[in-house]
Amino acid sequence: MLSLDQCLKANRPIIFVVVQNELELLNYIYDEYDSIDNWYVYSETLSSILRLTDIIEEKFTKETKASLIIRNLDYILKKNYNEENCKFDKYIFLDCHTYIKDPQTIRKIKDILNRYQMEEEFTMNLIMVSQSICIPEELERLSEIVFFDLPDEEALRKRSDKLTKDLELSNDKAPTPEVINNLKGLTLFEVEQAYLQSHSLYGKIDINFIRNFKKSAIAKTDLLSILETDVVFDNIGGMENLKNWITKSYGGWTIEGRDFGLPLLKGLLLVGLPGTGKSLFMKAVGNEWKLPVILFDPSMLFSSILGDTENNMRRVLKIIEGMSPTILIIDEIEKAFAGLHSSGFSDSGVTARVIMKFLIWMQECTKYVFIIATANNIQYLPPELINRFDETFFVNLPQYEERKDIFSIHINRLNRDISKFDFDILSKNSKDLSGREIEQTLREAMYDAYYNKKELTTEIILEVLNKKTNLLTTMAEQLKYLLEWVGWDDEKKDGIRARYASVPPSLNMEQVHSEINNILKNIEGKSDESL
Repeated sequence: MLSLDQCLKANRPIIFVVVQNELELLNYIYDEYDSIDNWYVYSETLSSILRLTDIIEEKFTKETKASLIIRNLDYILKKNYNEENCKFDKYIFLDCHTYIKDPQTIRKIKDILNRYQMEEEFTMNLIMVSQSICIPEELERLSEIVFFDLPDEEALRKRSDKLTKDLELSNDKAPTPEVINNLKGLTLFEVEQAYLQSHSLYGKIDINFIRNFKKSAIAKTDLLSILETDVVFDNIGGMENLKNWITKSYGGWTIEGRDFGLPLLKGLLLVGLPGTGKSLFMKAVGNEWKLPVILFDPSMLFSSILGDTENNMRRVLKIIEGMSPTILIIDEIEKAFAGLHSSGFSDSGVTARVIMKFLIWMQECTKYVFIIATANNIQYLPPELINRFDETFFVNLPQYEERKDIFSIHINRLNRDISKFDFDILSKNSKDLSGREIEQTLREAMYDAYYNKKELTTEIILEVLNKKTNLLTTMAEQLKYLLEWVGWDDEKKDGIRARYASVPPSLNMEQVHSEINNILKNIEGKSDESL
């Protein structure tokens, strides 16, 4: 796909530009082209045709007069050119999505393009600007499309330097490299607003204000949000195999690793029952790698308006790329990306197109974006999506030693002396509990201790454990399916289709299945008794 500069230098007659902030586009074209001898730039609003210099300088000349779109196109079509009046006109049409599909408008544009092809001296560019793709079918093969992306790091640095100079900031109040890094994902207008507000409130460019401003700006899209958390690996019990993989993979994000030639990693898929710590782990990776974390909910993409869903996906991917290097997390990805094969007859193929757009982007993206997704029901995910991830890990229910760690972490978080608790007994009595259920147990035990005016003890926790109904009693069949899907290789001491986040020293699948079947029989027996 050609850039805007390439299209203009190649003198492409009609260019459709998709941009979120049209003023940045206008400024860019004015700075780059309107100062060139014999090049003139005009801007078309819904009601009039204006010299772009008049917009920038906020003054109006005789050239500024109300006119309809058709009339302005007719003016361009009939304009005479000669040796004395030979110039390269560039006409910018704003908000073109509101009128571009009108049959008369399309006819006039085609007439202009016909004259462009027949007359060598007829040189001009029609630049059609909107926030979404809106090319009429009749003009698809006659035009170019350009996505005017978010500013890159160099553009952000230049704007930061200019604002620092304009605000006359001293070195101790000037933006730090960390501030500039946090500008990624913002438009130049938003950068200017953030600096002015920070300077007005704090007298300097404050990093915390910039982070909050960016968080608010991204949230306005209603499609993405920035996740900030203090969770680190030390706050998570178990998952040693998964933690080691993440620690080892950090090298690909360092300058040294890039110089070494480490290939770019695409992402990680975490599979398991709800409450086993998958989402908590995703949050911790950002702090371990010291990278911003973006939360993406694909269900927010879908719209009842024709074409909006696909445009939302393109917009989201551009924002994500603009914020690189970053970590993108998608929780319960199967709920949004499960309808690939049924999409053709359920929603006219919208879901299928969105999923395929995401798959192609995962494959082709060259930005430093690492995707971490979780799935509770792996059977609903298309294989072509699973295969896009570099690695798939199965997060099982915590084992004996892991449960001890989880109890220790949560009790310490409750500001209690962990030396006063018997973690061996607690672990033995919490078999088949998830990490979330252990946390819930301790929460209830704290309320019991407070109500009885006692200090939290191992005995109080055991009393709650004895009353606890664990997740496995309601999801035993799902765990059985997951274990069969993951499989077990005795030689590798690991899974076949996915790796274990915490590898047990041995795993007797027949024994595991027998235990799960016994749980199912007990549940069925109790149900029959109640009837």
